[in-house]
Amino acid sequence: MKPDQIEDAGGNEPTGRRWRVLLKIVLPLLILAIGIAGAVYLKRTGPEAPRKAPEKQVPLVQTIVVHQGSQRVSAPAMGTVIPSRELLLKSRVSGEIVFAHPEFVEGGLIRKGEMILQIDPADYALIVTQKESGVTEARYELQLELGRQDVAGREWKMLNRDAPADPLDEALALRKPHLEKARADLAAAEADLEKARLDLDRTRITAPFDAVVRSRNVETGSQTTAGESLATLVGTDTYWIQASIAVSRLKWIQAPRKAGQPGSPARVVYSEGRERRGTVIRLLSDLQTDGRLARLLVEVPDPINIRSNPLSLPPLLLGEYVRLEIEGIEISDVFEIPRSALRDGSRIWVVNADLRLEIRLVEPVWSDEKSIFLDQGLADGEQLIVSDLAVPVAGMALRIERSGQESPAQTSATQTGRQP
Repeated sequence: MKPDQIEDAGGNEPTGRRWRVLLKIVLPLLILAIGIAGAVYLKRTGPEAPRKAPEKQVPLVQTIVVHQGSQRVSAPAMGTVIPSRELLLKSRVSGEIVFAHPEFVEGGLIRKGEMILQIDPADYALIVTQKESGVTEARYELQLELGRQDVAGREWKMLNRDAPADPLDEALALRKPHLEKARADLAAAEADLEKARLDLDRTRITAPFDAVVRSRNVETGSQTTAGESLATLVGTDTYWIQASIAVSRLKWIQAPRKAGQPGSPARVVYSEGRERRGTVIRLLSDLQTDGRLARLLVEVPDPINIRSNPLSLPPLLLGEYVRLEIEGIEISDVFEIPRSALRDGSRIWVVNADLRLEIRLVEPVWSDEKSIFLDQGLADGEQLIVSDLAVPVAGMALRIERSGQESPAQTSATQTGRQP
């Protein structure tokens, strides 16, 4: 029999199996104890690093130097192009349209004084001839009556012989009512002739100003009646832009109250960034219904390039939505700062002479998309912080970044652990 199969006298497990169990338990404990002892020894005998106070971090900020001066404000606005002159063309006489201007089409350009339409004048020319005959006859009757006046006057002197007479009898004897009627008949005949000539002239419908045809309702061969709408014309000398702007901005803008007074210039941006110049000509009397904004009229000359090179700029189109920059009045003794430098709408951060943070309350005089104008809270030449601070605390030390680098004095102070 093998040794590991021999049992002792008491009936215990084989001796080899007991040794294997002891090795599995004792050996790991022994290794763990040796590791702990080694770690304690290394900790006690190893070199120690010298203790050093943590270096205090001074925030680095970007600044700009501010200067006081005069600035001209610019108010942004949005607007819609509308006609400055729009005319509903109507006929004042009836008849057939026998002629139409070659440009009498939608979008056609017609100069002032050019004939747009011609109504058949034949009937009206005949009426003029008839009325001329009536005037001739009335003048003939007046001349006859004047001759009768002379005869009646001589007869009255022969019969009356300067004796007192009733005024009515005298007027009848001298044919004064007959003379008045003859003169009235001549005046009426001349008026009829003038009316006939006017009707004849009205068969020629001309453009009252340089215009573009916005719409038309008739063409050659159409029958028209007096008062019928023929076309809609829009003046081409100027267009207006009806712009909306906050009521609070009106005090900075010049809006004429009477014709001839100067208005603020305006820059009109349209059609992929193209620009034109305009002028504020009126402040409308009511507010915009939906946004409670004030409304201005901006006049733009030669909007469809009639007087200039048609290729220089694309034309303005009626109904087009455009952006405006209205130049306001000039403000004196103000500081212009970036909009991003205004914190919480009423605070700015300034680096003082000791390179420490000052937080100041300010009230903007004017603001737009990019800039804020201040008339208090800053001094000429001060350093305004334009970068962000994680936790701004008044009086905290700061470093100023200059063109991407710190000044030598600030760098030296930081390296030696001293605060600026």
